[in-house]
Order: sequence, then C-alpha cells, then structure tokens
Amino acid sequence: MLFKSINRDDAEKVFIICKNVSGSTMTAGYACVFDTGASVDGVRVTKASSTDVGAFAGVADADIANNGYGKIQIYGYRSSAYIYSSAGDSVTGDGLSCVADWGLTPVASSGSSKAFGFLCEAVSSSAASSQYHLTAKVFIRAL
Repeated sequence: MLFKSINRDDAEKVFIICKNVSGSTMTAGYACVFDTGASVDGVRVTKASSTDVGAFAGVADADIANNGYGKIQIYGYRSSAYIYSSAGDSVTGDGLSCVADWGLTPVASSGSSKAFGFLCEAVSSSAASSQYHLTAKVFIRAL
C-alpha cells in the first residue's frame, strides 16, 4: 500500500498497486473490482460485472494498459471519478455503490447496503436521457 505523507494542506489518500486484466485500458477515474475468476490473487483487477460488484477494489489513479500495473485509489478524496446513474438527481453525501462496467452510482443513504464512498458534490440528471455518465468529486472508502 502507498500512503500519502501527512500534510495539513492535502487530504490523505491510500493506494494499492494492481494489474489490469480487463482486456482493455482502464481509464483514470474508472472504478474496478478484484478479479474473482480462476486466477484470483488479490492483485488482478477488472471491470465489474453484475455478479462481482461487491469485490470493489477502488478507482484507477491514472490510465492502466491491459496487463499493465498501476495505482488504484482505495481511500480518500478524489476530484474526478466516473459516475453512472439513472436514478435522477443526487445530493452531496449520497453513498456510492459499484455497478457493472466501470462506474460508481449514487444511492440514497439507507444503511442497508455497503457504500464504497460518497459524493462530494451534487449530481444532476440529464433531461435528454434516462441515464447519464459524468465525472464528479467523491470520497472513496474501499478499505
């Protein structure tokens, strides 16, 4: 694990080093899950499917080529993470859950499901679509 040095002017962040085995480049800000296939080793990460969203690993800090290694942020403030939603407007403080593909999605805080972070800014839905994709400020807590 990589722990950022304590500095009162910057938020604390924690990273792990992982190998992208998704078959394509993992873009900075994309969420990923630990690979739960036959080669599971705690280092391999991939994009989430509907069956492994609970294996959330964190958010890519920078682009990671397929079969390459890179930093995954697992804790702390992040100024840009990929958000997917079809639930309408979300407010600051709404929890974030991992969804199939590369995103996180806002969920109203209910206490019944694991939130892997929360929104640090409000997210507005697009009037032209029932789903929208954007980047937003978030706080990640995958530990």
